[in-house]
Amino acid sequence: MAKTILTVDDDPAILRIVQKFLESKGLKVMAMTDPEQAYFWAEKHLPDLVISDVAMPEIDGFTLIRNLKNNKTTQHIPLVMLTAMDKIADVEKGFECGAKAYILKPIDWDRAWAKLQPLL
Repeated sequence: MAKTILTVDDDPAILRIVQKFLESKGLKVMAMTDPEQAYFWAEKHLPDLVISDVAMPEIDGFTLIRNLKNNKTTQHIPLVMLTAMDKIADVEKGFECGAKAYILKPIDWDRAWAKLQPLL
């Protein structure tokens, strides 16, 4: 059975690109632009992995990751940051919130896949 990945990004174009890449690897993908909606979807459907953009309006990726990690139902789900923020402090903040890995934009697909595989 294919693993399910939840991807969250406020940019629909990025979501489509990430979705196509993950589906090409045989994964089932749920793509969402609304972090709050994504949180409730994750709580109900328990995906195998969540990939979230960091810089989003209203609820940022750090908050989404923190909320998923603080929820007993979703705390076991591996979380990955997808971000253009490459400062050490930003990456460290993501790890402090509970992320297991980060993928930098623009996306290097070989490097991204190497980071995702061990989490699946």
